[in-house]
Amino acid sequence: MTSEATDPQDPQPIGTSLADRSLRITTALSAEVVVLRERLAILEQVLAENGLIGAGALDGYVASDALAARFKQQRAGFLARVFGALRA
Repeated sequence: MTSEATDPQDPQPIGTSLADRSLRITTALSAEVVVLRERLAILEQVLAENGLIGAGALDGYVASDALAARFKQQRAGFLARVFGALRA
């Protein structure tokens, strides 16, 4: 019986290790989070300046059961796509 384990001294092509894929995921998600946070803050500011929402209106929002279920399904799909890269 032969072992499929690789010698840790053998170089692997860049981008093929679990750590490389994890770093790519983290970097991409970090960039997305920064952009989305900025855009959300701008949107909240514009809405508040135009009197369309009050301060903290988004923080106090409670989604309906149907909307919460949709968010849950979207979240599960997103996580499957993102972390599916770790299974490659």
